[in-house]
Amino acid sequence: MAWFIPSWRGKLKNSKERLDKYLLGEASSLAEDLVGDYFNLADKDWRKLQYEVLLNSNYFLCLPPKALAGLFLLETSDFLPRRRRNFYKLVLAEDQILSLGLGASSLRALLLYIFTHELIHMIRFTKFAASFWMPEKERLEEEKKVHLLSKEVLSLIKNEEIEKILKHFDKTYLKEV
Repeated sequence: MAWFIPSWRGKLKNSKERLDKYLLGEASSLAEDLVGDYFNLADKDWRKLQYEVLLNSNYFLCLPPKALAGLFLLETSDFLPRRRRNFYKLVLAEDQILSLGLGASSLRALLLYIFTHELIHMIRFTKFAASFWMPEKERLEEEKKVHLLSKEVLSLIKNEEIEKILKHFDKTYLKEV
């Protein structure tokens, strides 16, 4: 079971490009700063939020065809149960993201939204505000909550591209907007 961010509808372009690791690092770092400030996270909170970012084209975890990203919960293997730890894999659908044909600033805004959205999920799961394993019928409501929190966090940045991305996901998650 995993959580997914849906893509734009419509025809997608075929891209031979790759996501720039610097851009990924910049987006994840900014998202961590914004989310950490918003939720007032201490170092001990960040230690509980262990996660890796992977590109779908380089990894075996499958995403649905129209997903931009997926969040997976995994556990380290150890003979002793007390040594096992949960950690998250944030898998980005690189081809899907690049096929949207976004310019550099729009791509940066989209990646910032994805990282912010998924970090908020992780925080809610680790603080037991929501369950990673909740039934499918409850997931849409959780996605709405996480989107609204993401929107609130990202509203601290005044940027036209971020506003466009937020409006798109308003239509996706809120439907009535």
